[in-house]
Amino acid sequence: MLGAMNLKRQAVRERILQAAADLICERGYRATTLDDIARHLGMSKASLYGYFVGKDGILAAISQETMGRFSRALQEIARSPLPPHEKLRRVVHHHVELVLTHRSFLTVFFSEEASLPARFARAMARQKDRYDKGVEKLIQEGIRQGVFREVPPRLVVYALLGMVNWLYKWCDPAGPLGAEEIARAYLDFIERGLLAPKAFQEPQLRRRLLRLRREMDALSQLLASHSAP
Repeated sequence: MLGAMNLKRQAVRERILQAAADLICERGYRATTLDDIARHLGMSKASLYGYFVGKDGILAAISQETMGRFSRALQEIARSPLPPHEKLRRVVHHHVELVLTHRSFLTVFFSEEASLPARFARAMARQKDRYDKGVEKLIQEGIRQGVFREVPPRLVVYALLGMVNWLYKWCDPAGPLGAEEIARAYLDFIERGLLAPKAFQEPQLRRRLLRLRREMDALSQLLASHSAP
């Protein structure tokens, strides 16, 4: 009986957070009131206080829920026996999918960070830093194993997560690109870089040809000197 009540309470709590995230995403945090959220849900304002201590509590819960989803997936992937490059691929896939499938939550999470009360903001900053360091650790692991090039790991983290996080701003959920296509494109860019293989090969081939010509010229001169009377 108690378990059923807890499940029901959790379901209501999730409904409140989803409704609040949708409204804040649409109107902004300051323009959204508890009355708006209660009206949207068909609840009384007093009922909301049975779940959250004010609007700040709802905003903090949205941020904590979002960060928790990121962190749990990263921990699970990091503990797996997969090689570093496959771990990083899975982190990127999950991150992209989360941004796209929980768009309202992610929009609130990224755009309303400044509205968090100070103590919640500090706690969130620590959680985000732990997540960044977790991804950085995967990259360091890949560098040690020779899978990744010697590059500053923290810069890779900033570049990678910056690209993925910005999806909430521009990606149209109804557009032609889904989570799988976007993740694959980002991974291809990170793993292969921007220049096509041909752009690398042509200068290398030219240098090799010039070196070969110089060696052939030197050999011809040597042969000529030995064959001279």
